Amino acid sequence: MSRPHDADILHRLGTEQVRPELETLDQLSVDDLVELMCHDVRQVPDALAGARAAITAAVYGAVAQLERGGRLIYVGAGTAGRLGMLDAAEAGPTFNVEPGQVVGVLAGGLNAFGVPVENAEDDVEGGARAIHELGVDERDCVIGISASGRTPFVLGALGAAHEAGAVTVGLSCNVDTPLSRASDLPIEVVVGPEIIAGSTRMNSGTAQKLVLNIISTAAMVRLGKTYGNLMVDLRPTNEKLRDRSRRIVARITGADDERVTAALDACQWRPKTAAAMIVGDLDAETATALVARYGGRLRPALDSLRQPGAPTHRDPTWRRLGVAAALVDGQFVSGDVAVAEGVIVAVGLPGPGEGVAVRGLVDIQVNGYAGVDLLNAEVDDVLAMGEALWRDGVVAYQPTLITCDLERLRHSAEVISAARQRTTSGARILGIHLEGPFLSPRRAGTHPARHLRGPDLELLTTLLATGEVTMMTLAPELPGALELIDHCVAQGVAVSLGHSATDAPGAQRGFDHGASAVTHLYNAMEPMSARSPGLAGVALTRPGVTVQLIVDGVHVSDEMVRLAFAAAPSRCVVVTDAIAAAGVDSDVVRLGDVTVHVADGQARRDDGTLAGSIGLLRDSLVRVRALGVDAVDALRAVTLRPTALLASEDAASLRVGEAADALILDDDLVIRRRVVGGDVRPYD
Repeated sequence: MSRPHDADILHRLGTEQVRPELETLDQLSVDDLVELMCHDVRQVPDALAGARAAITAAVYGAVAQLERGGRLIYVGAGTAGRLGMLDAAEAGPTFNVEPGQVVGVLAGGLNAFGVPVENAEDDVEGGARAIHELGVDERDCVIGISASGRTPFVLGALGAAHEAGAVTVGLSCNVDTPLSRASDLPIEVVVGPEIIAGSTRMNSGTAQKLVLNIISTAAMVRLGKTYGNLMVDLRPTNEKLRDRSRRIVARITGADDERVTAALDACQWRPKTAAAMIVGDLDAETATALVARYGGRLRPALDSLRQPGAPTHRDPTWRRLGVAAALVDGQFVSGDVAVAEGVIVAVGLPGPGEGVAVRGLVDIQVNGYAGVDLLNAEVDDVLAMGEALWRDGVVAYQPTLITCDLERLRHSAEVISAARQRTTSGARILGIHLEGPFLSPRRAGTHPARHLRGPDLELLTTLLATGEVTMMTLAPELPGALELIDHCVAQGVAVSLGHSATDAPGAQRGFDHGASAVTHLYNAMEPMSARSPGLAGVALTRPGVTVQLIVDGVHVSDEMVRLAFAAAPSRCVVVTDAIAAAGVDSDVVRLGDVTVHVADGQARRDDGTLAGSIGLLRDSLVRVRALGVDAVDALRAVTLRPTALLASEDAASLRVGEAADALILDDDLVIRRRVVGGDVRPYD
């Protein structure tokens, strides 16, 4: 049986290679040596970047175990083991972790830290024995560290940890190592051959040290050891640290030095407790209990004190939703959400959970829904439509009015504005989207050609006065269109380019004048080709342009959806372009003047032209996720970005002090539960 460190294997490892260009290394001057080493270490950041996803997974694993009451255990031999010991030793004074929560195991024991112990790294059984002696179990996270990825002591330790049910991480500096194969979460930071062959102190050691720093620091941040980037869990054991504690508490609370010092004295110099005492005007005991209730996380504790009228720690009725994350002020916050008396009282709480909580979905292109066509609707119809949208997960939407007779357009806009004022439940109306009439006859789609108009500033002014218009779609190549874009932007109306036959230069001019989006990418525009990117190609490649997509499986192929999210990952917005047939079973509906037939999941005019969609936004979200789009990116495409495009208040965030209404989605972004006034119920 071959051993993991056999010479015929070792000599092929990247970290063991000899660099022939350095064969005169011993003849270099000190200046040249230092210059060489300073330059050579620059490859470490690139190697770290290549391992980012693996490091991220390791942090998630470590946090989950630590939140369960487990430990973070480093195992290594030689330089790698000493790095693990160092990171473990720094955890206590830096983050005030409990003794034994972060542990370092070194082959050969503590004495090997200063004096190498012969053959210690080759002791497979010794590694396993060290794990057994620590009583490792399924709550722990064990990180094996080995530059070669083949150290027997480390492999023995990880094998025993795996048998005990612990989460195992393998950190090496080579590819496809035994350590990687033995780990649940392998990390390979490939730095290549060292300056001095046979020694991994330089790039490998530096990379490993940085990875360990990242894992432990990121984990401690997620565990609430910081407030923002302030280290609030430090141990003020000397005057320097006491002064730092005073400055940190003062920065958080805005209190003067006298009050800060008094609070710290009263709570035995615990910065978190002192901050809660000052913000909530609490005694030390009450403040301590408050911070403990929020799992040691200072931010949600202070948020509960700062929200006027919100239930606080004194209210025993609060309870958790059992989620793993929430969308809060545009950011995904890991941790659970607590509610009390129909109000959100905390986010980011520690503990296991499943799914992500969001306020709801946002659709900014809706022509009709649940049997209601907006161009043929009255106020009660619009209100009923809003209720139907809400039932399907949409909490805010932008009604879209396609090209039609001016009088009908004016009446529909007035109806929508009146419904907006009367809305007390259901989906909220964000404003009106005028899709036309300044569109290209060559790319009119389902828009009635007889109602299309050339750009006219006087007509535009009339149209904008019909209601609360928040967006206009127009074709930038039409004579006079750029002047209309300028006027809309000056009035605070978002301009989206669409239903256009423009070429790339024409699209660029439209965006130069302030257009900020493209309407239903790929549809009703010139197709992209190698030398003619057209509107779609410009929108995908121009920074700052929001790309709207209909992802119903009909309007755009899966490949083109992937292309859009790959080219513009932070700029895609998913819309439905829904018509009256969406959300109901209907064979024939109206879209303004147009008769639309529904068959095989498609809505078409008499001549076969696609006429909007019958898809639901919740289904489009699931489809995007199933295409491999990152969950965060997919969810932002139906929450944050739509309201950002309209410069509207974020309708999808959960905030402390607001009503406890939310959707809870699983990892596939399927809606599984609904929270209404704090009551959690299954989603039908």
